[in-house]
Amino acid sequence: MLSPARSILSPLLLGKLAALATRPATNHELHDILTELATLPAHLVVRASREIATVAGLGRWQPEERPRQVVPSDQASLFQQIKDRFVPKPPPVSFPPDQELLVANRDFAWLFLFHPSGYLREAALCHIATPPSSPFFLAALAWRLNDWVEPIRRAAMECFSRVSADIPAAIAAEAAIYLLERRFVWGRWSDEVATLDPIFARGDVLAALAAELERRPTGRLSGCLRSALRYPGIDQHLPRLATAAIQPPIRAIAYQCLILRKLSWPVGFDWVWLDKVYGLRRRIPKLDSRDIESDQLLADLIARGIRDKSAFVRKIVADAMIAVRSQVAEEGPLVALLANDPNPAVRSRGDFLVRHPRSSQ
Repeated sequence: MLSPARSILSPLLLGKLAALATRPATNHELHDILTELATLPAHLVVRASREIATVAGLGRWQPEERPRQVVPSDQASLFQQIKDRFVPKPPPVSFPPDQELLVANRDFAWLFLFHPSGYLREAALCHIATPPSSPFFLAALAWRLNDWVEPIRRAAMECFSRVSADIPAAIAAEAAIYLLERRFVWGRWSDEVATLDPIFARGDVLAALAAELERRPTGRLSGCLRSALRYPGIDQHLPRLATAAIQPPIRAIAYQCLILRKLSWPVGFDWVWLDKVYGLRRRIPKLDSRDIESDQLLADLIARGIRDKSAFVRKIVADAMIAVRSQVAEEGPLVALLANDPNPAVRSRGDFLVRHPRSSQ
């Protein structure tokens, strides 16, 4: 059993899971375990899945005889006599098979998503008929889409087809913050990842996700927003994110998309040769893009962006302004603001615009 100091699970939950190593849980105990698991954040699903299976001893409720040591045939009978004489036989233990527990109480399916037996993981997915109760369990279902066993991945897809329409928007949005960037990190799934797109593309989910991106002060959220740009429903939330998001990278991405009138998001990776003679190459992100419409004037967007309190945002806005400079009617006041910016990186963009007047381009 893992020590509480090294575990991501609470000591109370560890104790309840450890009790499963000796006996299956009652319905009340199972409810308590699932309630505590539901409080875990979605990004811990991979680590937690290993701990849950190990601490709870899933698959060991039916005691199996350990492999015996191979000994010469002439000594086998002697060892057996010694064992029968001095080693007491354990009392008979009768545990219901895991399949019977699953049939008797469908809630075991959420625990058996972490079962070491692929047959039980597949059976658990087939028994799930209700939407996940938390972002953690939604991430657990998504983790099964990345299972190393293909029939389990298919069962996970069928499970999502039954429950995806009923997943609450708040749960889906919270899980999306983690899952959207797993698309090209988890390596076993291919077409299965598209199962999540109808969920994350829902208007209510994108609205809840935009609200989370706007108000969260910490966490790496820029990659999540960049991945969410594949869904057209996020477009309407970009103006609010540009002005009201707490994190500067979120504001910078939103301004960049609105000024360039173009959105880009990752679709995989490509290799670029650095030196073919020595076989040196580097992996770079592969992007897809689409154009967007906006009724906001470019000059107004740029003016707001270069007045942002973050130098990082002002620098991104300045770069975007250089890219669309020909479409800005009155650039003089904007160039002056950049040229007098207190940040050297932003000021250098303004100096570039001053040294290279638009008429000379």
